[in-house]
Amino acid sequence: MPPHHSRAAPGALARILDRSRIDALLAPWLPDAADRAFVVRCVLDEGPAHHRGANYVLLALLGQLLEKSAAGAAPAEEPRVPVPLHLPPHLREQVKHGTFPLGFPARVLDRLAPRGSAEQAAMVDCVTDGPPQHALANAAMLCVLDALLSAQVPK
Repeated sequence: MPPHHSRAAPGALARILDRSRIDALLAPWLPDAADRAFVVRCVLDEGPAHHRGANYVLLALLGQLLEKSAAGAAPAEEPRVPVPLHLPPHLREQVKHGTFPLGFPARVLDRLAPRGSAEQAAMVDCVTDGPPQHALANAAMLCVLDALLSAQVPK
């Protein structure tokens, strides 16, 4: 039988979610403060508490790895994979663009499957589908992972 664990109390979750830490982490990929605030709100304030907490823990730890490495954000000219907004049909015409402000570098998935392949398209669908707290947290993690994997870290 698995060990019993208790759920985090809402107050405890509120104390661990450091929005400024995630805001600073995303700054290289989202220079606009309003766009960053929107993404941070989606990732840390929307959805079930366990997802918000998991998003924070994983992004904060990836941020620590990034700080300790010689990595930097991907160059601005690197093609980005957009994260689509999933809107009901009657609202699609009212939205100027159908994507969130955060995308991830296309090259990160090139490590797993050739660009343009059906396999990579399936990967893109998997990481960008779902509610904003999932898709945007995935995109943020892929941005950091790309920076870490692309870094020329001295040995």
